[in-house]
Amino acid sequence: MQHPFALLVLLHIQVCLLLKDCEWKVVLNDFDNLGGDQAVFFRQRPVTSIASVFQNLTDSAIDLNDKNSHYLGFPYYLKINLTCITQDAAKVIRNAHLTGLRPIVTITFEAPVNTEHQKPEQLQIEMKGAPYRLKGPCASEEVCRMCWYTPMPMTKRSVVMEVLVESNGLGFEVDSKRFFMNINGYMKETETGLQSSLGEKVGIDSCWIGSRNCAPNVFSSSVVDAIATESVLFLRQNQLVYYFTGNYSVLSPRAPGSSLWTRVLNNICVSQLNPVHFPHNGSEYVIALGGGLQEGKFFLGTIRDGVVQFRESHGRGRKTVCEHLKISCTILWAVYITEEEMIVLLVKGKKKNSESDYYLMAYDQVGATFWMLYSIPRFIPKDTDKGFVMLLGLEEYTDSPLIPRGLSYNPFSTIFYIWGNVILQSYDLVNYIHLSGFPQQSPISYFVLSYVGEFVCVTDSEEIWFSVEGSSVVIRLYPSEAWDTYLRLQLMRGSKDFSFNETFVSLFFNKEGLQQLVYILDEQGEGKLIKRNFPLHYILSYRHLIVHQYHLMYLQDAEYIRFFHPCSFSVMRLEDLPAPQRFTRMEHYSTEPPDVMDKTGFHNNVSLAVYQGLIFQLLWLHADYSRPYADPVHDPTWRWWKNRKQYAEYFFYVASNGNSSGGVYVNMESYVKIYDLQPNNQLPSKIYLDKNNIYSFSVFLSIRTAAESMGEMPEENSLDFVWLTVVLAHPKFVVSDLHRHYLIGRGSVLYTVTISDTGRYPKQELSGTNLLKSSMALKVINAATNCYHYTASGPKLQGYAMVPIFIGCPPGKRLAFDITKTLKYTTKQNKRYFDCIHKNPEMPCFFFNDVLYPFFLIQDMVTGDSGPFLGSYTLRIIGGGPYSESRIRIYNPSEILDYNTANGSTPQSLIWMRANRTKPALTDPEGFNIFSGTDCGIKWVCEQNSPCYDVVPLDLTAPDYFFLVEVSNRAVDKSTYCDYDLEFVIHIHGLRLSPSRAIIFMKMSMAVLTGIVVLYILHQVLGPMIWAGFTRLIQRFEEALAIRTESSITFTSYSSHSQGSSHHTPP
Repeated sequence: MQHPFALLVLLHIQVCLLLKDCEWKVVLNDFDNLGGDQAVFFRQRPVTSIASVFQNLTDSAIDLNDKNSHYLGFPYYLKINLTCITQDAAKVIRNAHLTGLRPIVTITFEAPVNTEHQKPEQLQIEMKGAPYRLKGPCASEEVCRMCWYTPMPMTKRSVVMEVLVESNGLGFEVDSKRFFMNINGYMKETETGLQSSLGEKVGIDSCWIGSRNCAPNVFSSSVVDAIATESVLFLRQNQLVYYFTGNYSVLSPRAPGSSLWTRVLNNICVSQLNPVHFPHNGSEYVIALGGGLQEGKFFLGTIRDGVVQFRESHGRGRKTVCEHLKISCTILWAVYITEEEMIVLLVKGKKKNSESDYYLMAYDQVGATFWMLYSIPRFIPKDTDKGFVMLLGLEEYTDSPLIPRGLSYNPFSTIFYIWGNVILQSYDLVNYIHLSGFPQQSPISYFVLSYVGEFVCVTDSEEIWFSVEGSSVVIRLYPSEAWDTYLRLQLMRGSKDFSFNETFVSLFFNKEGLQQLVYILDEQGEGKLIKRNFPLHYILSYRHLIVHQYHLMYLQDAEYIRFFHPCSFSVMRLEDLPAPQRFTRMEHYSTEPPDVMDKTGFHNNVSLAVYQGLIFQLLWLHADYSRPYADPVHDPTWRWWKNRKQYAEYFFYVASNGNSSGGVYVNMESYVKIYDLQPNNQLPSKIYLDKNNIYSFSVFLSIRTAAESMGEMPEENSLDFVWLTVVLAHPKFVVSDLHRHYLIGRGSVLYTVTISDTGRYPKQELSGTNLLKSSMALKVINAATNCYHYTASGPKLQGYAMVPIFIGCPPGKRLAFDITKTLKYTTKQNKRYFDCIHKNPEMPCFFFNDVLYPFFLIQDMVTGDSGPFLGSYTLRIIGGGPYSESRIRIYNPSEILDYNTANGSTPQSLIWMRANRTKPALTDPEGFNIFSGTDCGIKWVCEQNSPCYDVVPLDLTAPDYFFLVEVSNRAVDKSTYCDYDLEFVIHIHGLRLSPSRAIIFMKMSMAVLTGIVVLYILHQVLGPMIWAGFTRLIQRFEEALAIRTESSITFTSYSSHSQGSSHHTPP
């Protein structure tokens, strides 16, 4: 029976093996080294040398005179190849290109931890690969070696990029592959090349080793704990903790990059470092546990913008956890639940004998108080046939001691774990379930959560165990017969990622799923570290075939093989899914390389440099789109092409004749923002819910057909055993609604599922900040590890899916000043509009004596929606200055209260007031006016004690004033979880003069006018007489001048005659 089974497994994976012979390979190339070796991603500054390239694109859509143009380059390219196991990769690439294959690269930028400098956003850009011919000898063929290139873009404050390479669906079929590109902030460039700035080793302060205050159990030079945050590395050697800050200029850190390892927690004996997996309030955290004299203490380290600070668990006069329990104890593990500002501690109480008690303690960060959550049983509960034991105090126990080692917490599902030689699971940190399917013989070494419903634990003997959250089934993945089968098949296939001679290093989850780090020795004895996808779904499906053996059956005199089906359904489909972007909040750009005039279609260094500049310009426009004044068209690319759009057909005509300047053609339609991505019948990776938002979809489940269920009992294949459930982590804030519809004729049921926000979440925050982590688990009863289906990339589990839900204000939503409607409505209501003498299209002026009707837009950067803001808001002037924006001064809180409300301490200090005084004014508790809808008119008053009162004109025109306005809906708008906070400058001209200054100006004007009138009268009356006298004076002057001239001529003639006579007299 074993041979048919082996053949069955081989048949089972035959298709998958054929499809996976070749896969994508991606490396970095320096900007100036196309086709070269793999580069290290450490440069973080744009390349400016491509400006000369764009200057040659004179007859194209590129407008270098546009002030919004920023055509720079990124330091690196992505070089995309295919790597194959059994085929010649160069020939495969060439054939794939000739049959139409082109890679499509989608880069997703990881959001920064600190959102103070930049609003949180989910951003990705899609780029099509540009074919490039590599240099080298080529005997007969025009193309011997080639690859594809795309730019490797970067954005500010993002140091990790996810790279997804997919096929365009033409030609050679290649599975998608995901890579992660990390900026290496620990490399430096020297005269000898690139070197690591981390140093070869960390020096240990030997005077601490073996001290009586911190006696080490085992001394070792090995790194015991290592934790990486966004910009800082931590490690522990023995009892000493060091950190190293990377050089990440894109993060704008407050602290410069380190040159040497820095020791922290001096004079503290550190027994362990615990990570905090999720940032909170713009900071990352790490927990150091005390040992020696510091036993019972813990230290919370905060990392913000590269600055590291550690705070002790208790201040002066406050008790430690051991003092609170009144015992001698040590802390084994700590977990920081950031949403509740609570640190959960696993405490081991020491006794005089060898026995120990274990406690689960909580520490409130705000109140600085301890309390006990749970007293852990001293012995392991007895197993039951159910696979779990509820710990209610009535259960029976074995004689084996229960020894916990660590804690884990999933904030999305709110499931808490205590692990060691058992696994205890809780939803509230108080009541626990023992997963009795896990054996006690090999204690857990470390515990890994996927945060999407799965967890894996590795024991001291390197056994790997797997389970699904909410399930009592715990399965051993390694060592197992299923693992051995898969390993042999990979070796038969010739895979270089598997070997009998390999050493297990680590196991972890990322977006690709479960990953394994192993050390493999090749045939020459050289070792290398390999990261590979752990074949979780393969092993589970193989295990199913191994555990549930088939048997022979006879039907109508024919012999059949019948398999056992533990899955209650055969087909599961998701239908009626909404467009994903509204809920995933992913902003998506689509680009293509510029067209080249070369008939071969291959790109060169010039066209790729243009591709770099276009991608840089697109991302620059995206970053610059956060301006407070809304554009007439809600799209970041509108400003790019608005001056050249009308010439698009001409540029295309020139390109179609092969005459585009610079040898490239830039199609304006190839650089767009996409707002309507399709769901592809898959649940999104995450869901964001604003107040009262609803996410709905349908689930179609079918049982097996009569031919497929041949020989089964009716209860084995019945719709009565197919039931769908939805488990919510926070039912107070999110509710679900399921409707079951029978489709009897099709042997199916259809569930309509609705996930709704209840509107009870109490917080109102800025876009994308301080979101509540929650989740939705979609489960078909008894399907967690029993149901799977085959895809082109291999078997996949089905019947269980967990989707993280973020409750609060989603990222990508903003409030903008609707200058277009404001101008139109203000002009209509005032029946006039006076602009400034010197006009600024970016900031139109408003006349002081006119009522201003400001309007605002809610703009969705993800879906492209842009509509009027109809909620309530407060408007206040928080700064201002005369004449120019550069003279704006920010007001202090008391001034803001004086200038905007009647509750200030200074009378007669209002800058503005409501235009509609007939209705009672609605104000907030501080006295600021609350506006809503079209009742938004404001009138400028600039009272005597206001800063805009009596502004001295600089010329003959009335003075201008620039006001910094803040608009916020915080605490006054109940329609959203979003705290829309907008600051913008408004230009007001024609300010009135104060009465005293106006009188002075009037007096001066009257004096000048009177003087002019008097001069005019004098001119009219005395003018002729003065003119006649002046004429006579001129005549007399002319006569005198004539007489003088005549006398001079006579004298000159006489002198000449006298001189002539003297010359003719003899000596």
